[in-house]
Amino acid sequence: MNTLYKALLFTSIAALSAGCSTHNTASDMANQNALGQAGSEVMVASEQRSHEINAFKVATWNMEHFAYPINTGCRPRTSDEIAAIKAYIAGLDASVIALQEVASKEALRLVFPERDWALVLSARADSPAYECRESGLSSTQQKVAFAIKKGVSILQVQQNAQLGLQKTGLRFGLVVTVETPLGPTDILNVHLKSGCFVDNYVTSDESACHTLAQQVPVLETWLAAHQASGFPYIVLGDFNHRLASENNYLASRFASDKYGIDIATQALRGCHPRYPEPIDHILLGGMQSALIAPSARVYKYENMHEEAMLSDHCAVSVVLM
Repeated sequence: MNTLYKALLFTSIAALSAGCSTHNTASDMANQNALGQAGSEVMVASEQRSHEINAFKVATWNMEHFAYPINTGCRPRTSDEIAAIKAYIAGLDASVIALQEVASKEALRLVFPERDWALVLSARADSPAYECRESGLSSTQQKVAFAIKKGVSILQVQQNAQLGLQKTGLRFGLVVTVETPLGPTDILNVHLKSGCFVDNYVTSDESACHTLAQQVPVLETWLAAHQASGFPYIVLGDFNHRLASENNYLASRFASDKYGIDIATQALRGCHPRYPEPIDHILLGGMQSALIAPSARVYKYENMHEEAMLSDHCAVSVVLM
């Protein structure tokens, strides 16, 4: 029998026994206090169970060249690594996972069985392969995708081709509208142009920053439309930009009154041994983000030696409630 209910039973019997006597008022009071305390514990336990039931975790993870067959692409995997990735995903315990650098649905099915997950993949056309820097192998596709737990209501799927700027190799955005404890929630998955790791992309001469400067207005248009709607929304993924940096110009734009965005992951540290400033982020809008941001966390691997990491990115998550 549960210890808490044993306490209730014991104190109830004690209170009844004390009621048969009229000479022990102090004992009566003690029994009543004990019964009240036990009842309070039941209420707290009930509230905790309710919180766990209503909690809805959303995560993002760049899987680093995740391809099928597993021995192809710039980051070939072994069967042991596939098993470790499955265990890592189980440990995330997320309802919705935004993914980056995914080659195909066939690759996703290796670790997200469709009996348990609904899989949504970017519709971007395949781009030409290139030679991988370290292995000399041919690259596979880098697309964004979602894995959504079965039982979560998917209300809509939208492709955001505009983020691709009609340029070969740039990633589309991908939007799913799902039912969450906050109601219908739009979730935009992004993987922005790599290589712009400065505080102010506007003043940089880097070509990657020029490309990012073209993607930002697309993203801000999406944010403005959703800010005006009043409904909850999330932007998450690999921003390839150090939004957690104290003087980051793009982060300051997001945080302005125009958008009212909260970068929930801003206080997190990157997990990669060589890159402590994170580039994977979760932005919240249209919700009480002050209550949600403290739930942000990063999921390190069992072995954090660089060569043993399951990806060069770690997953991050928040809990909606």
